[in-house]
Amino acid sequence: MAKWQRVCLQNKYAGVRFPSRSQRKLYFGNYSGFLDKEGLGVYNLFILRISRRFFMSWKDITTNVSARILRQRDLPLVLKGLAWRLILFAVRCGRSNPISFALRPVVAHRSFRVAVGINLAVLAIFMAVYGPLPSFAGDNVGGQLEINVRSEGNVNLATIPAVQLPLSDFRITQGYFWYHPGIDMAAPTGTAVHPVMTGTVAEIDYGRFGYGNNVLLNHANGYGSRYAHLSKIEVTAGQTVTLDTEIGKVGSTGHSTGPHLHLEIYANGNPINPRGVLDLQ
Repeated sequence: MAKWQRVCLQNKYAGVRFPSRSQRKLYFGNYSGFLDKEGLGVYNLFILRISRRFFMSWKDITTNVSARILRQRDLPLVLKGLAWRLILFAVRCGRSNPISFALRPVVAHRSFRVAVGINLAVLAIFMAVYGPLPSFAGDNVGGQLEINVRSEGNVNLATIPAVQLPLSDFRITQGYFWYHPGIDMAAPTGTAVHPVMTGTVAEIDYGRFGYGNNVLLNHANGYGSRYAHLSKIEVTAGQTVTLDTEIGKVGSTGHSTGPHLHLEIYANGNPINPRGVLDLQ
């Protein structure tokens, strides 16, 4: 079979007009239509049918498969009709909520909106004229609420600080640096030392070098504090201390050149400048 004859058969199968022998030169390609004398292009319907099969949407595929299955089933016509309506509803609904999709035409209808608007207008007029609806509660339900307030006289308010200075009278001799993670507070030997915050005694150490006699306290929210160079320690390990508890006495034990308190404050285990916590200038 000649090439032009094969092309003509394909075009005839696709529904394209079959050309005469004198028009065979007007063809181009195996799957194309021919150009008529007016110059209008005719697309091959065969290619269109093939492309529709391969590029069908999921809705068309669902509809075609469902129709084929319903034709093969031997069911009453009423059930087939009902099943077909349900299939069309599911395809049109897609990913939407079935209830909202079914009620959408009703709610969007003009008559429904007019009816709702009229009812709201009537209700607003009724509430404006007659006021709020009366209560349906009986005489024994509800009533007035009586609150008795007892007078206790004058109330004295006291402010309890959360942070305090460990010494009542002192002089800062050395500040906070990267090689000195605390401050030195000079005071006479034997001066009482108090905790900067309430907490628990975590560690007690008696030493001849370094911190000397020192106490480590754990406070709330990840804070801690250390009191070093004490001449005497007045607390025990595990003891709960308040702001009034005396931790020990100022001394000059360990690596010290004179009586003073070496104070360190920690936040989550890292030393921080005590000046910011104690509000020292």
